[in-house]
Amino acid sequence: MSVAINKQRGFSLMEVLLAMMLMVMVVTALGGYHRALASGFSSASQWRQLWRYAWQQAQPDAPSLPSGWQVLRGQTTLAGCVSINVTVISPVGRQGKMTRLFCPNSQ
Repeated sequence: MSVAINKQRGFSLMEVLLAMMLMVMVVTALGGYHRALASGFSSASQWRQLWRYAWQQAQPDAPSLPSGWQVLRGQTTLAGCVSINVTVISPVGRQGKMTRLFCPNSQ
């Protein structure tokens, strides 16, 4: 029985330490990659929300914005058309500017 036990070999201490070091490096790199992806998706979502609100505020009958959001709205009329200029400011300070031109349908 001692012969069978002597023939069994496992990993050496150096092999185990090297494998653990590689695993820690891979997990750390994947964690950083995940954090960068999550930050990018969050930023893109905030920009989409900003432009959605700017589009809504550039309508002739604009709805009110949620608390924390600000809008600067200007309206001019020229030759029967209405130009609406808006600047929407998010709670974190991002700004989006949009101009829309509305002309009545001529019949």
